[in-house]
Amino acid sequence: AAHRAAQFGADVHVVEQAPAAGGKLRTVRLPSGEPVDAGAEAFAVRDPQTGAPSPAFDLVGELGLAGVLVGPETSRAAILGPGGLEPIPAGTLMGIPGDASAETAPHDGPLLPPGGDVAVGDLVRRRLGAGVVERLVDPLLGGVYAGRADDLSLAATIPALAEACTTSPTLTGAVRAVLAARPKDHTPLFATLGGGLGTLID
Repeated sequence: AAHRAAQFGADVHVVEQAPAAGGKLRTVRLPSGEPVDAGAEAFAVRDPQTGAPSPAFDLVGELGLAGVLVGPETSRAAILGPGGLEPIPAGTLMGIPGDASAETAPHDGPLLPPGGDVAVGDLVRRRLGAGVVERLVDPLLGGVYAGRADDLSLAATIPALAEACTTSPTLTGAVRAVLAARPKDHTPLFATLGGGLGTLID
């Protein structure tokens, strides 16, 4: 906000409550000297629904830091199960499967009315069962939104899925529709700055 105000000619003074500037962005050094982020460790480079560049990505470019962006190492996402780490099934959206065989609830028209909303956990539990909520959706949504699926709005957290639910009679069909509409560039959704996100503050 200060950067944007300064661009419009304001005389800006930033007052920081913490001992150092940066708020939730803070990079510290391990005893080995390696940098590690003590707060946020990455940011979305594009809107996951539309593919448009995110404001954070635009800011990094404006500050001349695009050349030090690094993406995550490629690996298969996993969750901790009774027997150890288990790969998250392919074709999921925030942990919600797109496999039609996972959905046994009756099909009786669109899941939501136009402009409708529902708690993510409630919808997934009704259509796919409590296990999917507890083992897949809660961990993934909680990691992004710091909340439980039963307390999070579908329209606020996964708006493209909420929109697809206004025309689809199945949740898995709505998931597949959203995944099919995503940009096919396969670039990572998240990135960070080499040396840590504290580089942004510096």
